[in-house]
Amino acid sequence: MSALTPKNALRWLGLIVGVSLAVGAAGAGFLSALTWVSDQFNRHHELLYALPFLGLLMVWIYGVPAKASAGGVKALIAQIQTPAAPLPASMAPAIVGTTLLSHLGGASVGREGTALQMGGALADQFSRWCTLDEQEHRTLLLCGVSAGFAAVFGTPIAAAVFALEFVGRRSWQIVPCLATGFLADLAGRNLFHVKHANYLLPLPAEFSLGGVGSALALGLACGLIAKFYLFLHRRNTAAKPLPNPYGRILFGGVLFVILVQFGHLYDFTGLGLSVISESFLEPIPPVVFAIKFLLTFLCVSYGFRGGEVTPLFFVGVTLGSAAGAVLSLPLSICAALGFVGVFAGAGAVPIACAVMACELFGISIGGYALVTCAVSWLIAGRKGLYSE
Repeated sequence: MSALTPKNALRWLGLIVGVSLAVGAAGAGFLSALTWVSDQFNRHHELLYALPFLGLLMVWIYGVPAKASAGGVKALIAQIQTPAAPLPASMAPAIVGTTLLSHLGGASVGREGTALQMGGALADQFSRWCTLDEQEHRTLLLCGVSAGFAAVFGTPIAAAVFALEFVGRRSWQIVPCLATGFLADLAGRNLFHVKHANYLLPLPAEFSLGGVGSALALGLACGLIAKFYLFLHRRNTAAKPLPNPYGRILFGGVLFVILVQFGHLYDFTGLGLSVISESFLEPIPPVVFAIKFLLTFLCVSYGFRGGEVTPLFFVGVTLGSAAGAVLSLPLSICAALGFVGVFAGAGAVPIACAVMACELFGISIGGYALVTCAVSWLIAGRKGLYSE
């Protein structure tokens, strides 16, 4: 790392501000477009029948014009671990465009993959214009990841923690990651008028021994769900018999259409934000989280782009809502703990998820969230979705 001179400090100040503004603007544009395509799907459910063909278009995009960006999050992680030539400039527009295509057809995918690749790739373009050593280059990439996560989810502290935790780092780099996370979130909210969902709990969570027991039980349930998801994800049982990417995504798209159409499962398409909000207000039948789990696994396995975090939030929050009927904690708190619990285990990011719970639901839930996320992580295993 270069010595901290006034010149170097000024350069990094410029990089942090530049990355924050660029990623904040890109995140705002992505969220606006995502809202529009989701609304189009909800108004015109016949778009579901276009999903297999939209999938073919996605495969073509990554096979021809954006072939250099096909590595996705794996390529981003490799770049963070061993910085080399800057990530392709096509990575950010490719993942944004294909994620929008997925949601236009109602695929059960998320947006975190988009946030990470968009933020990391945009930040890496700045390395083309200034000379950075390996440690500085890595810091710049982590700042981009933090900015992307914060811009899309509106949780800047969790974003900074996630940026380091998902690649297994613990260092001073949390400081610039916090700065870019907060600035990207501020830019999105104040300059580009981004509005994030308000999940703040109406009543503070009162810490009690019975509540800790409920948090432990939810952590166990979330960990088992996360462990099963990781087991399926690593074996790739759904897509393994179909090595050709065009045939794989076409088959997956047709299967998804059949399941949604004949099962009347439109509430389980896309992000499912309406069901997530409902989960805090009334108990959700246990079968709901199982259906979303299945549809998400199918879409991700067969190659639809976007990520899986928000669908895993859906799985967790509906699981917690269903469990609220038998646990001692209020339903809204159980739902909130489930919201972060499944992803804490699946992503192996318990600290980031506990922090996210405090940012989304209020600081009073922090103790319970830490218990649930830690137990989920221990049950699911030390290696998550982002482990190489």
